[in-house]
Amino acid sequence: MDSSSQISEEESWHLAYGVFVCTLEALASPAEEACKVMGYVNTAWELRDDGLAGSYLLGRGYFSHDQEREIRTFLEQLDTVPVNDMPSGWSMEPNLSAMRHPAWEPIRVSARALLASLALVTRESHAYIESLGNAP
Repeated sequence: MDSSSQISEEESWHLAYGVFVCTLEALASPAEEACKVMGYVNTAWELRDDGLAGSYLLGRGYFSHDQEREIRTFLEQLDTVPVNDMPSGWSMEPNLSAMRHPAWEPIRVSARALLASLALVTRESHAYIESLGNAP
């Protein structure tokens, strides 16, 4: 593979951040919406796992100290969700049941708060990604 087909570390970070934001949006949503977004496939486990991958975004200089602290606190909270004790599968009912578990309620509240805290970073990241489409 030649270097012209590789993406930069900066682009990689912004792409990963976009996935993290989509995960936060799903986590902030009601159970039905989160399941629909995830395609009714092991929704609880996938959302928890995708959310925890947000740890790879830290320490790279894109967040303020306070934002990094808020993200770490959120990840610690998300890590306690007992997804292995929840129903899973490839259909609507077990996934809805899992996402209706009471452990998700504080996560939904925290995800909404984190999205608000990261709004400026999110706008800047979207602008960066959009600028790539305008590159020569």
